[in-house]
Amino acid sequence: MKFFDCNVCFGPATIPAPKQTDTAEALLEEMDFCEIDEALVFHAAMRDDFAGTGNRLAAKAVQDHRRLHATWAILPPQTAELSHTIEKFFDNMKKNGVWALRAFPQQHRYLLNDTTFHELFDRMEMSRVPLIVPGDWAVVEALLRERPKLTVLAIQPSNHGQDRYFRPLVEKFPNFHVDTGKYQCDGGIEAFCAKYGPERILYGSGFPDMPMGAGMLHVLHADIPDPDKELVAAGNLTRLMKEVRL
Repeated sequence: MKFFDCNVCFGPATIPAPKQTDTAEALLEEMDFCEIDEALVFHAAMRDDFAGTGNRLAAKAVQDHRRLHATWAILPPQTAELSHTIEKFFDNMKKNGVWALRAFPQQHRYLLNDTTFHELFDRMEMSRVPLIVPGDWAVVEALLRERPKLTVLAIQPSNHGQDRYFRPLVEKFPNFHVDTGKYQCDGGIEAFCAKYGPERILYGSGFPDMPMGAGMLHVLHADIPDPDKELVAAGNLTRLMKEVRL
């Protein structure tokens, strides 16, 4: 079964994780060990340092590795730290093969809302570019209310059950998705798929903070049909990436 990981970090972090991989090559070795086919990745500098520097490092590191797909961090367009125009930013994304964006509002000290990102969100909706966000559920809910057409993937912050937070969002916003990274509730994937179908939950390891193999086994051993497992493991993320039009 193919696995396409939606949430992987590499590069030296401010607070190193036990199995931190500093380079793309080291990350690929870990993926080979766990039999992960592809990964949507970000460089630790995107989160811990300056987003612009991290974006460049991510794109450069993966340019010769087809199995790794760089994401970029966003910053408020008003400060023009990443580009002087939205169109230029998207041109650079296309040149560097970047098909998804990430937000780190707490670390980068901004409000993740339409007041700040109106023009960028317009362009993302038009291009079907997914936005990967941390599971700060009040922030996520406010974002989705303002931008229900935006494709949003929330990374779950805890292995304690988060269903009471995200299930109402899944029911109300059809472009909202969650990852499996810390969703280690007994029977959780089965219950989610039975109620909402398998299309809205994506395999994401959260590596290196979480081990790749643990999340992978959680999907493999879920009591759901194999076609549903294939969607969770890779098919859903593959579909989202194919929908992007830069």
